[in-house]
Amino acid sequence: MRRIIAGVSVGVLALAGGYLYLDAQDVVPGFLTAEPADVPQAPFITQAPVVAASPGVDDAASSLSADAPRPSVSEVQELAEALRADDRTGTSTNVSIVDYLDGTVYADVSAADPQVPASTTKLVTAIAAVSELGVDFTTQTTVTWDRSTRTLTLVAGGDSMLAADEGHHGDVEDAEDAAEGWAGLGDLADQVLSFLGEDGRALKVRVDDSDFPGPAWPKEWPEYAFTMGYAAPVTGLAVRGGRLTEGNYVARASDPSLHAGELFVEALEARGLRVQGEVSHASSTAKAVEVASVDSAPLSEVARHLLSVSDNTVAEQVARVLALESGYRATPAGEAKAVAAALSDLGVTTAGLELYDGAGFSDRNQISPATMTSALLAAKDEPSLSGLLDWLPLAGLEGTVETRYDGLPPAGYWRAKTGSLTGVTAIAGVLVTADGRPLAVALLADGMPYGQANPMAAFDDLLGALAECGCEG
Repeated sequence: MRRIIAGVSVGVLALAGGYLYLDAQDVVPGFLTAEPADVPQAPFITQAPVVAASPGVDDAASSLSADAPRPSVSEVQELAEALRADDRTGTSTNVSIVDYLDGTVYADVSAADPQVPASTTKLVTAIAAVSELGVDFTTQTTVTWDRSTRTLTLVAGGDSMLAADEGHHGDVEDAEDAAEGWAGLGDLADQVLSFLGEDGRALKVRVDDSDFPGPAWPKEWPEYAFTMGYAAPVTGLAVRGGRLTEGNYVARASDPSLHAGELFVEALEARGLRVQGEVSHASSTAKAVEVASVDSAPLSEVARHLLSVSDNTVAEQVARVLALESGYRATPAGEAKAVAAALSDLGVTTAGLELYDGAGFSDRNQISPATMTSALLAAKDEPSLSGLLDWLPLAGLEGTVETRYDGLPPAGYWRAKTGSLTGVTAIAGVLVTADGRPLAVALLADGMPYGQANPMAAFDDLLGALAECGCEG
């Protein structure tokens, strides 16, 4: 049995309320995380830092060996069937476990049956977007200037993680933090000042998010997601996901574009420019000229962020940018078409796929476990997705699986995207067995009674058995 060395000091995150504690354990929907644990080096762990203006180095896949012994098909199938028979799950629990390197099927329990995937939807969103747009793809937030009306227009390009002032442009220590605040409104304000100079005359500020027609709040999303700070309306332009204060689960702006415009005014005024009137919505005029522009984080870093912390706003924004770049409207319907088309182009099994959002809040989304594992295998063979394993959080160390596997066999050997809604428990990713064989795993259960503890425990018992498996076929 592999063991993580005892005595590891794990920082406990002080949470304001039991609901947020449960969220940190992925018992309820959300993306709260804690400080990384000091865990010894494991096969999947990477230690390369993110350097300024460059994405982090991805190398988790390099440790995988095609010569590692295979597990017994009969034993893995037995584990999967036992999961469905477990009284903590139920008959809607479906399983797909395949060899990550060559696709050999080790377990299939109604794997082709589509069901509600919750936040594991983000896995297919990220795979589709990166495969279509590339790891280096960025969005641009721009400012135009209409001299005749002395109007600056802040134009949305799809970055919902702008900084209120200057961006860090990749100069961070932790790769998980790279996408947030890569570019900033202060960077735009500096460029505007350089162009206009300080002539003392007043100017006006408008925001243009017309490329993202919405609905900004998907009709499939529950209202509590906004009131509890799990997501913001998606408008193509936001500072820190529309958050109004520091923290993850905090109040969000009802109109993130206007909120960003107001913060842009503050950045301009801090640099000596004078702004008059209130910020409002208006399309940039034909005679306006571009005077400032900033690029978002590379899509690879955005994918790492949304998968690691399960960021609903960012995932939905990425899906809409994919739609726009693929020739569809940046709407939920457009993004569903774009994601499905990108997955099909990769050769992913998409039978039964239905999408109503890119984040997984919709309980009408339908994805089968077979589609999940098929997407993981297709990503392995797509050069632009070579870093996917590094973007998925590592059990016992990162993101939504940091504390869930503390002291359990999957810690250090399981990279996964979690998912939970009322009555839905899901998880998908890649796990390395005790013999070093990587397995693509998707476990989905819907129609469950209220509460995540029982089905999650049953899932993790199976994953623990796989992680310790020396069951050579």
